[in-house]
Amino acid sequence: MVTKSKGKAYDTSPTDSNLPNDMWQLHVDGASNHKGAGVGVVIITPDETLLEQAITLFFSASNNEAEYEALLAGLRLAKELSIKRLVIYSNSQLITNQASGEYMAKHPRMVQYLDKVQGLLKEFPTFTIQQVPGVRNN
Repeated sequence: MVTKSKGKAYDTSPTDSNLPNDMWQLHVDGASNHKGAGVGVVIITPDETLLEQAITLFFSASNNEAEYEALLAGLRLAKELSIKRLVIYSNSQLITNQASGEYMAKHPRMVQYLDKVQGLLKEFPTFTIQQVPGVRNN
């Protein structure tokens, strides 16, 4: 099922058909340009209710840093909501592969971001993280 919110579409069907129906979904996206940086977070409950958050970053950030900020914001929100079963979707290949352990972070700033993400992921007994094309995540 695709859910639309403010002109954007979110695929509320799990990408992996083997995922249980009680999984919450976390869609994250970050972006940066010469005008500034920001992140978007969408949580979709098992009953397909959308919870949305947009955040302006008041500091200079690269695209990868903005993507990490989006993931951190989403994980913090999911933790506050006491979510235990989470499917995370991001359009960033770098972030999803670093968070899943497939890529190593080398840049000192990316190492710090990855450490924070891994610390928060320990709060979720069940989670997956998947890369999705930008058109499905935005």
